[in-house]
Amino acid sequence: MKYFIPAILWGGLILYLSSGPSIQLPPTVWDFLAVDKLGHLIFYGILTFLIAFGFYKKNQGIQKKALLKSLIISSIYGISLEIMQYSFFPNRYFEVLDIIANISGSLIGILFFKYIYHKTR
Repeated sequence: MKYFIPAILWGGLILYLSSGPSIQLPPTVWDFLAVDKLGHLIFYGILTFLIAFGFYKKNQGIQKKALLKSLIISSIYGISLEIMQYSFFPNRYFEVLDIIANISGSLIGILFFKYIYHKTR
């Protein structure tokens, strides 16, 4: 469990930001490229990287199965928070583009972790 403390803390920050009042960003023509989506991409990339790092420290190495688990955990967390926003918080919305940005960020987090892992080997 101790290896996952950074990921848990980061996930807590994401939960805090997701459950607070909505921040109104200026609308853009390219909604997927909006600052909001970029934030989702970065935050979930970091979360997935930290989860993968936790598995790495726990197992003294990395396996494809651990990377897949990291991706699944992060993706389910992102989808769950979108559902939570829709269900429990007024003025917050369920957005499919947010989920796509979360999962895309998670994939980037895995790729970045693999890149760092192979560079240090």
